[in-house]
Amino acid sequence: MGDVEIRQVHYFIAVAEEGNFTRAAQRLSMTQPALSRAILALERTMGTTLLLRTPKGVTPTAAGHAMLEEGRSLLAQAGNVTSRVRRAAERRTSVTVTGPGCDAALLDGMIRAYNETGPRDPARMTVGTIDDQLDRLRSGQADIALLRASLPGHGLDSVVLRHESVGVLLGTRHRLADRETLTVADLAGEPLLGWLGPGAQLDDPALWPDGPPGTPGPQVSDGLQMLAVVRLGQAVALAAPPADGTGAPEGTVGLLLEDGPSVPLRLVWPRERTTPAVRRFVRHAVASAGSSARSTGPRSGSGGPGGRSTC
Repeated sequence: MGDVEIRQVHYFIAVAEEGNFTRAAQRLSMTQPALSRAILALERTMGTTLLLRTPKGVTPTAAGHAMLEEGRSLLAQAGNVTSRVRRAAERRTSVTVTGPGCDAALLDGMIRAYNETGPRDPARMTVGTIDDQLDRLRSGQADIALLRASLPGHGLDSVVLRHESVGVLLGTRHRLADRETLTVADLAGEPLLGWLGPGAQLDDPALWPDGPPGTPGPQVSDGLQMLAVVRLGQAVALAAPPADGTGAPEGTVGLLLEDGPSVPLRLVWPRERTTPAVRRFVRHAVASAGSSARSTGPRSGSGGPGGRSTC
């Protein structure tokens, strides 16, 4: 059995997904005979039939389904390698720190403070959804991520910049909106907003051994939906850091949950990519914090910059 080429895997995935050689050839901008020859060569290399050919099209065999799954993983890894090599080849490197969009202001302040020191490897920011932060780390799109709550996955190091109290975001017309603070008991029977997918970091079950406050409410997939539901009074939402009403989004009020859990705000990075530039950024963030911090990696330190979030 010979070696499989990346281009052959790319061709096979196109044919398997299209279920038709002609459509796959159009998608790949190549001729159908050339594509057929490439797939036959791949099958000879693998020593088995990967596609069942019928007048109506093609379908993967059992081996073909395995090839499709492994091939997609292989192409994803190849893309990650390309991204990492290109970044390593840059004459002037930078440290990319990622966080959810709701933490953009917090992240921006952290990076500005670091870059004002004139580092050899300046930092830059990228933001996305709450759910894609670990994917950005694993793919090499980012070097460090800003996360809350428990440390997910293996092969990661982290430092806790600070512990935050939990707040609750309510609509301005909510029956509890005029309170100074809230307790978990105050939220009994209140619909609590939920998140589709992995969800908001404050929903981490590790933070709520007795279960989250309130009752299950509407589910949303992004911050705009969350604000709309809260403003309409359809649910309340957990928020961090705790809000006192100042700076809460228009149409909402943020109140401290007095007996809520303490939430760790972390910088997280892949252990295998703990470069000197990553160490320098983490050391600066910890030194700038102003309060004690605990490290799950090789270092510990203190504190973290200020900010407000509705993650």
